[in-house]
Amino acid sequence: MNIKGEVVRTAQELAKRIGAGLIIIISPDAQAIKKEIELDIPVIIARVMGGRRNGDDVFVDVLSKLPKNITKGSLFLKVSRIELMSEAVEAAYIKGRISNGVVLGIVSVGDINSIVVMDITDIPLIKKITELASTVDYTVLKAVLNLAIDIGREGREGKKIGTAFIIDDTDKVMGMSHQIVLNPYEGHKKKDRDIKDENNWETVKEFAQLDGMFIVDEEGYIVAAGRYLDVSARGVELQPGLGGRHLAAAAISKSTKAIAITVSETSGVVSVYKDGKEAFTIDPRISIT
Repeated sequence: MNIKGEVVRTAQELAKRIGAGLIIIISPDAQAIKKEIELDIPVIIARVMGGRRNGDDVFVDVLSKLPKNITKGSLFLKVSRIELMSEAVEAAYIKGRISNGVVLGIVSVGDINSIVVMDITDIPLIKKITELASTVDYTVLKAVLNLAIDIGREGREGKKIGTAFIIDDTDKVMGMSHQIVLNPYEGHKKKDRDIKDENNWETVKEFAQLDGMFIVDEEGYIVAAGRYLDVSARGVELQPGLGGRHLAAAAISKSTKAIAITVSETSGVVSVYKDGKEAFTIDPRISIT
C-alpha cells in the first residue's frame, strides 16, 4: 500500500468535507504531493529554512530549534508536527495568505504521515493580531510586522540591529518625541515613505541602523526616523532583560493610542506593545517569502 498516497487522498476528501480554505504541506516531497492535489483550494508549501525558494512558499525555520547533533533525517521525530503547522499557519496569516477559516496541513517525512486540521481563529497569536487590527489598519500592521521580522532575522550587512516602529496617533507621538539625527524622510514624497510598499523596505532597513525610532502614521506613511521618545516609563512593567528601546516603546503605547513594535538587537525577537503592555512576540525564525 502507498501510505503517503492514501494520506494525500484522505486529506483531499477531508478538506472538501470541512470546507478548508487552504492546504499547507510540510514535506521533502512537497512539490510531488502538491501535484497530486486536485482540489480548487490554494496550496502552499512550508519548508525548513535553507530550502529552495518559491514565491508561493512559506518558510519555517525548524532546524534552529534543535540540538546540533540532530540531523534533518530525524527532524520530525524531535519536533511536534502541531507546532510546525502552527508556525506555518501564523506565517501565512501575517503575510496575508489566509484571512479566516480552516487550514488543513499535510506533514509527510519518511514513514511519518500526518493530517493536521486547524481553525485559525483558535490560534492565540492570530487572535491577538485580530484584536489589534480593530485599532489600527490591518494592512499597515501586517506590513510592519513582516518588515520587523525581516530585520530581526537578517539584520543588516551581516550585523544584528535593533529598532522600533510607532504606529498611529502620530501628532501626539511627534509631540512627545524629538529628532536625535536629521530626519531622513523629511520632504520625501508619500510613495517613497509608504511602509506598505515592499520596494521601500531596503531603505527602511538601512535607516534602521540609526539611533531612534520610526514614526508611522495611520495610513502607513513613515513620518520620521531617528526619533527619540520623551516619555515617562513610570508604571510600565516588562520582563527582565529588555532594554531602554522596549521600555520606551511600551511607555509610548501607554501614553498614546499608538501601537509599538520593537526588534531586539540581541535576539531579533519582534515584540508588540499596546496600552503599555506586551501584546505578543514573534520569533524571527519564521521566514515568509
